[in-house]
Amino acid sequence: MNFSEVIAQIDVETERLGWTREQEREHLKRNYGKRARTLLTELELLDFLQYLYLVSQPTPTLHEILIAKIKVEMQRLDWITDQGQEHLKNYYEKRSLTLLTEVELLDFLQYLVSQPTPPLEILIAKINVETERLGWTTEQRQKRVKNYYEKRSLSLLTEFELLHFLQYLAPQSASPTLHEILIAKIKVEMQRLGWTREQEREHLKKNYGKRSRTLLTEVELLDFLQYLTPQATPTLDEISDPLAGFE
Repeated sequence: MNFSEVIAQIDVETERLGWTREQEREHLKRNYGKRARTLLTELELLDFLQYLYLVSQPTPTLHEILIAKIKVEMQRLDWITDQGQEHLKNYYEKRSLTLLTEVELLDFLQYLVSQPTPPLEILIAKINVETERLGWTTEQRQKRVKNYYEKRSLSLLTEFELLHFLQYLAPQSASPTLHEILIAKIKVEMQRLGWTREQEREHLKKNYGKRSRTLLTEVELLDFLQYLTPQATPTLDEISDPLAGFE
């Protein structure tokens, strides 16, 4: 949903609820310290729209509210379902959010909120992966950015706009995640360099404090790939000595 659609949907919802302009102004002033929706930030507009959606709905339980907030945070962090299930299994010995108690849900939510949003370059990389998967040309991507965000380049988008664009692209069909793509590229580079599993484990342990590439974050995977790529392909003599040239 782009910004003009958000405004339009707010119009629909306030009309459905029978709100007057005065009621809307009072709500905006009380909750955001502003008297008009045109003064709201992007996040405040979305928050206002979500509030309107909920007004006529049954009051959710604390359990439901916490699960909803957790899903928002997982989406912000771009966690896949498997990551969430693995975390729940490791820390709470349960495989579903609905099985957690309110205390456990609150603990999980606090953990997620404390995690930083992926860097902008990671979001841009994910968008590039998705547009390539969909067969988009550079011109198609630029047209989408210009039409929906009124900007001419991905590098000019805000974090919110990048997340919005990525959310639009991702559901269009199943595809490998950036995490999987980076791991595959690293595997190719390791084969080219003749690295053994032991060499890899030693490098990961020394530089990232981890023993497996599957445990690395996307930022760490990207850093590891950037380390491997410039390395010269070894000669046959060097390959015969697995420790040759290894740092």
